[in-house]
Amino acid sequence: MFAGAAREVVFSNREVVRRVNEEFIPVALKARMVNNPPRGIEGNLYAEIGRSKPAPQGICTVNSAGKVLAWALSFDDNASIWKFLDHVASRYEKTSNVKEPVVAERYMRFPSHKMSDVEDTRRLLKIPEQHAKSDRCPGTPAVAKGTLVGRIIGRPLDKQGKPISDTIRQEEYMEARFEVSIAEQEQLATAITQANDNRFQIPDAFTRSLVSPAFLGQLDANPLGEVPGSQNDSRHWKFTGQTIDSGDKEIIRVRIEGESNVKGGRDMRAKPRKEERLWEHRVTLKWQGYADLRENRIVQLIMVANGDEQFRWGNERYDFKGAPAATHLMAGHKIDLDAKVRYGLIAEPAASDEEVEGEIQRDDYAANHQVLHAKMQRLKAGVKRMQQAGHRPAEIGKLMQRFQSLIQKQNFKEAEALLDQALKMLK
Repeated sequence: MFAGAAREVVFSNREVVRRVNEEFIPVALKARMVNNPPRGIEGNLYAEIGRSKPAPQGICTVNSAGKVLAWALSFDDNASIWKFLDHVASRYEKTSNVKEPVVAERYMRFPSHKMSDVEDTRRLLKIPEQHAKSDRCPGTPAVAKGTLVGRIIGRPLDKQGKPISDTIRQEEYMEARFEVSIAEQEQLATAITQANDNRFQIPDAFTRSLVSPAFLGQLDANPLGEVPGSQNDSRHWKFTGQTIDSGDKEIIRVRIEGESNVKGGRDMRAKPRKEERLWEHRVTLKWQGYADLRENRIVQLIMVANGDEQFRWGNERYDFKGAPAATHLMAGHKIDLDAKVRYGLIAEPAASDEEVEGEIQRDDYAANHQVLHAKMQRLKAGVKRMQQAGHRPAEIGKLMQRFQSLIQKQNFKEAEALLDQALKMLK
């Protein structure tokens, strides 16, 4: 949400974009790499940037030596965005001597709400001009050879059934990358060969890979519950396939049709603490398209989905009484969407520079979600039995506080280790 809010408010201003492009080198970093730096020289740079972060996300400026000049989480008003750029440009000039220590400034709200500075470690980073031949750029996606990689775009529609003209806010336009694994493609190929006639049911895992990214709004409100803090209340989908003539003897073409209904979020009627988020999110879609397969691998996938989407986000803390959006980037903005929507996706085999040999170790939440969710369900059931027996799981509660912190930082290995420790305590 926060990164999206910055794009909506800060980097949607053409004059701000012009100045950033002219005077700075704009780079969008993945939060998970800042919070869990990869190995190598680039990982050292991520670690140096993340060392002073005031929150898991934010706007950060660094000098040419990789030293943080200032972080900003929000601004007093729109004019303060320009003042921030002036401020960091001035600091850049004053820190041109890389041997001198650079204090990292941090602002909850620039310039009025300054947080404590973070002192320099005095450690110089040796930043090469390019990657060594043996190093892989961590910014380049790494997928197993044969993985299907696609792009999905979603828009709400106006009363005439056309995409609305606005595209700045997250509930007005979405675009995302998605992947279909080799195993999911092979399951589809198996379903084709095992069908008694030319119509068959599309495997669940393949269907989920299509439905999962199809929602508007911030990532935090994923209705399938696949990111930290999100929650799934119900889900249903049914997709069928039918083989049709492709005009090519080497290609098996499958016409795909289906429907999906996914609901997630926290009930807006609840009474939360002031800092808690509330949302309701339902996406109901009808899908159609086709997949072309050659030798158990999809070589092209094209799908379109039309339907309805209801998305409400916010509680009393989102009533900012006319304050500029720049003052509350971390909170985002109140959303009340109820509209017809359309999604389109297209996917092809991964590009050669994304393919790697062997098993891919994924550290994103979606990849770990099923394992963590299953263990959490076992833990909840065990805690309930303890409470029914008159025992208080206080120590487990302490572990769970640490668990939530690790999930927010996207440190999934340690989070799973805590769950394992809590499950042992149940015994």
